Amino acid sequence: MTLPVFLCLVLGQGPLPPGHPDITAEDQAGQDAGAVSAQELLRRLDQMKSELKERPKTAEIEFALGNLYYDNARWPDAIDAYRQLLERAVDPIQRFLALRGRARRKPSPQMRCGESGTPAFAVLIAAAETSEARGDVEAALACYRQALLPLAVALTRQANAWYLIGNDDLAVAVHRRALELVPDNPDSLFFLGAIFFESGEGNLERLGQAKAVWTRFLAVVDAKTDPERYKIVTRDLVRVQLALDSHGHVAQEPAPEMQAMAVGPIAAPPPAPVLNGQQRRSLEQAVAEGEAALSRKRWEAARDAFARARRLDPGDLAAARGEGTALLNQGKLLEAEAALRDGLGREPTDALSLYELGEVYSRSEHYAGAAKFWLQVVEEDPKLAAKLELPAKIRRAEQLQ
Repeated sequence: MTLPVFLCLVLGQGPLPPGHPDITAEDQAGQDAGAVSAQELLRRLDQMKSELKERPKTAEIEFALGNLYYDNARWPDAIDAYRQLLERAVDPIQRFLALRGRARRKPSPQMRCGESGTPAFAVLIAAAETSEARGDVEAALACYRQALLPLAVALTRQANAWYLIGNDDLAVAVHRRALELVPDNPDSLFFLGAIFFESGEGNLERLGQAKAVWTRFLAVVDAKTDPERYKIVTRDLVRVQLALDSHGHVAQEPAPEMQAMAVGPIAAPPPAPVLNGQQRRSLEQAVAEGEAALSRKRWEAARDAFARARRLDPGDLAAARGEGTALLNQGKLLEAEAALRDGLGREPTDALSLYELGEVYSRSEHYAGAAKFWLQVVEEDPKLAAKLELPAKIRRAEQLQ
């Protein structure tokens, strides 16, 4: 909602027709509302706070008020404005969640409620109830979803405001409500994971929750759509895993060699060194020893042998894949991923490495990533995929996303 619209609705500079959709500055003929600063608007609102509390407000006004206060770091005022919006939406939210649970198929995200324009919250809720009464579940869900989408934003922002004034528990509870409405809401996934991480020192349960939430975040965004937060989460997931492996102690920063881990595209391989004959024979012998140890499930011995090979050539495909497999079987998932990615950087289509990387993601409960890598195995080596029963594993991973 633009500032002119906000002034019209909140300060009474124009009519308030019931169910009127958003209006633009052009509709406010003769009013230079756009020139009013946010600080001036806040000053006016503070002057009429008592009057405003008694004045009937639409959902759109409550949402705009909450956003204005939030954007200007007025956290308690933002919490209260969003509270008023959320209170009027309690019943619609419950009906939406119940109806979504009865849906026989997932509604199309493209389906919208109404012919055109931007209907008001009350209009959308009335349309949802009408569709629900006549048994048109998909139409009802489309109307509810369109009406309640701002509520997910309001819940996320209210949760952040609670966190910023020091109430972690309420912040977590409200973020969870936002994720009930929109399970893949990247904002709540990002901030909820951050709360768990920031309060996770010595608390394995909270660190595990941070890992699960941020893993879900990385399944719904990528480095192109949300580069800054993607970078933060991929970096700090390394710290989360290190903390889980260290009885809950959160390191200040990940070790430099761990920076490329977690998820994301295959990185460029380590540069191939120039080896003399003796070095090449030593590398081949170490790989052979590692493969023999793998066949006997002697994971520590296999890792040691492959590590010797990788000291000679960090990107050698057989050595990197072998060390990744050994680390995977030791439960050291981040280190396993780093090794496998080194080998795949040099040979991106190696089916065995892709399979093992899928296993790393699956054990990390990042099922979307696991399915992605296993689908590559199916494309690159159908016989290996069949032998490993990957079609069934892919279906299960997709169900768990």
